[in-house]
Amino acid sequence: MINAVGFYWTLPAPWAGFTQLPDGIEAAARASVTIRYQCERIRRYAKEEGYRLIAEEVFLEIEPDRGSAYILPALDKVAEVCRSQDARLLIVDFSAVSRWRDHSILNTWWAARHVCVETLFPDEIVMDGQLFDPHLHFSDWRARTNAWRDGKAERIRRALADILALRQSGQTFGQIAGTLNERGLRTATGRDWSADSVRKLLRSEGPEQS
Repeated sequence: MINAVGFYWTLPAPWAGFTQLPDGIEAAARASVTIRYQCERIRRYAKEEGYRLIAEEVFLEIEPDRGSAYILPALDKVAEVCRSQDARLLIVDFSAVSRWRDHSILNTWWAARHVCVETLFPDEIVMDGQLFDPHLHFSDWRARTNAWRDGKAERIRRALADILALRQSGQTFGQIAGTLNERGLRTATGRDWSADSVRKLLRSEGPEQS
């Protein structure tokens, strides 16, 4: 039986508060529809082809709109497993149709043939009892990401107004961060507030603080 390794990656979605992956494949698949799709697609393919799926790896990019070289250590990790276990690497090639979620670094890496790579076409599949269409999913994701990016200045303005009001009421930076998080507000990059991020926003955008 041929050994295989599955590699699943996705981009963060700050507009949805999705900026990190939990540990473990199953937990990551529950947190990310894109990870879950790749996991299901590759597991089914491995079963159909009679491959033994000996390992799986997930990776979350750092920016919501592009791939980066930060993916290389994760790829090197699975490449080592492939070489040591004589396994082929299975990856869903989202860029195969209409440049969906292209990742030039990833494409260049597998084109160099560091390991035996099989790329899977991003077919529609039934997932969670419904037909999942990657094209529709990523079209919606792209629209939401663009809207979130275009609204950055307004998010900063609203956050700054709240921070100034809370500061005037006597709250510390840490208390302000807690209040903003309780209100469901996020930083410009979609993360939870901390005392340091509150302080930095005031220094860069607000009046001089004593």
